[in-house]
Amino acid sequence: MDISSQGCINLSISTVSSSINILQINLARTKAANKHLEKSIVNFRSDIILMQEPYSTEDGIKGLPQSWTVFSSKSNKSAIAIINTKLKPAIIARKKFTVAVKLQTGQNPTTFISAYNSPNINIQETLQELQEIVISLKGESIIIGADLNGHHTIWGYRDVDARGERILDFILANNFYIANSTDAPPTYERNTLKGWRDLTICSQDVITKIAKWEVSEELSLSDHKIINVKIDSHIQNSTYNRFKTLHGNHSKFLNKLKPSINPILEEIRNS
Repeated sequence: MDISSQGCINLSISTVSSSINILQINLARTKAANKHLEKSIVNFRSDIILMQEPYSTEDGIKGLPQSWTVFSSKSNKSAIAIINTKLKPAIIARKKFTVAVKLQTGQNPTTFISAYNSPNINIQETLQELQEIVISLKGESIIIGADLNGHHTIWGYRDVDARGERILDFILANNFYIANSTDAPPTYERNTLKGWRDLTICSQDVITKIAKWEVSEELSLSDHKIINVKIDSHIQNSTYNRFKTLHGNHSKFLNKLKPSINPILEEIRNS
């Protein structure tokens, strides 16, 4: 039997917005870049930040506003910050180099993942973490913001290295898509060095909803640039109201209940 929300007296469903604005960046482990995010999210109207290498100490990630809900990997090498207080995230995985949270978007949930892999660490460890998360989601909507330090011509490099090949194998094996455009400016610049190491990877249903993917020229105070992603999607939050009747309030409860009894009985009869 399927009871609709209209017949459920303690369920409220609200739509937050018609789009999700995502800011993606590697913060290069600098305190100044962490602090500058507070200005950047205003300019981009960001709802979510997928960050890699935020500034952190033994006590955790530092320099972010307390009003943000921040989820970090066990190593603090990657993190997700929920800026929009109307969003209700649920953490589903926290591994060494990856972290994943789930949000209700439209009729179905979307999982947001942030991941980082140092060029000095075997890429397979981070890819394995990602694969374990993906398998647990069983075909759900997914978007990954990651700096995996791999080279491939598909996302802008002129060369292909072994790390880039393994990243591409992971993407293809899971029927994922790369939101990066091959003609995009570099996402990393330091002195004369340039790179396209920051990737936005997503499932097929998400790639069709991406209204904007761009590398911003706005100041980031990091050697990586800000990536701005806009996804067209309605975000729904479900809230269940509880009635405390142990110590009274029975009249108030009955008054709330009465208008809903007949519609519920009608649905039961017709089921």
